[in-house]
Amino acid sequence: MRGKTDWRGYGTLTLWTLLCVGCMAVMMWWAAGKSIVIADTTPDGREDYTPAEESVERYRLTLAEEEGKPGHFTVPVSPSVHAEQISIENRYTERQLWIYIQGTQAAEYRDYPIAGDIAPVVGGWAQQQEDMTILKLQMNTIQEYSSVMEENRLYVEYMSPQESFERIVVIDPCCGGEDVGVAANRSREKDITLQIARAVRQQLEGSEIKVYLTRQEDVDVSPEDRILLAREVGADLYVAVGLNGDAQDRERFGTEVWYNGDYFLPGFGNLQLADLLERQVTEAVSGRANGLIQADDPVLQRLTVPGALVKAGYLTHEREGELLGRQEYVDKVAAGITAALRQAFKEMENSGS
Repeated sequence: MRGKTDWRGYGTLTLWTLLCVGCMAVMMWWAAGKSIVIADTTPDGREDYTPAEESVERYRLTLAEEEGKPGHFTVPVSPSVHAEQISIENRYTERQLWIYIQGTQAAEYRDYPIAGDIAPVVGGWAQQQEDMTILKLQMNTIQEYSSVMEENRLYVEYMSPQESFERIVVIDPCCGGEDVGVAANRSREKDITLQIARAVRQQLEGSEIKVYLTRQEDVDVSPEDRILLAREVGADLYVAVGLNGDAQDRERFGTEVWYNGDYFLPGFGNLQLADLLERQVTEAVSGRANGLIQADDPVLQRLTVPGALVKAGYLTHEREGELLGRQEYVDKVAAGITAALRQAFKEMENSGS
């Protein structure tokens, strides 16, 4: 005898089928809105991601122009996020602004527009890193930023370097990336010059002199990009930092400074800056001054502000090469450059330059 059909079983099966189809549709829509990329930098710029961080989720940011808000834009923030969970990083060599927001998901920013005066913003994306979202905004110029948190919104104000600082110096650590420079005594020029540049920046931190570096990590920087950065930030002075080497005469040591003698600046110019650097660096390290050299350097030849290249010693000299590999000696070289810069600005003011 045939029993009655249990239509409730068919109804349950149909419901589960529709639910699965719906879930699949949602997952396909969500996946279409993100891309998996290979991470190339960490928040501090070093290329040292662990394997677990090699692929991250990125979402393109929406930008919305709003009139009546010149010089700033707003970033929406979840009500659960507090001001101390937010920080910003000006990656000016890449012309990027990075905003770190703890306790959020990057996917949320697919629907949260960055609104306001977005004239300098070329584009951007939200990137997930563990429990933190990094908003990476690509700018068309170098800017300085300040921010304030108010009513679940981060207000970001931007100004040009010239509007923000009265005294601006560009420190250019020579070499970088594939260009190792001089290599001897287990040391490389590109590493030591970056150490010196960072030390100068640290020593002038909080002073009336703003320091920009042409590179903040081990990367290739073309002469054109070094010059462009100096022009874009409105530099008052430019100091390149390099080292020497002489494989034929390993007894040579000492400091020398290169400058462009073909370009005359009234008042305070290349020669005056070079002379200050030679005297102050030599005194700071208790070393030997080898004098000033007129050089046909591709960067120095195209600068329109006082500029010079400090050759802070010979890596090929056994003793000097060893000293250049020590942080305390690097700090002394930086102290000499810092003293020269302070004196340079005094002389510029006195001469009306």
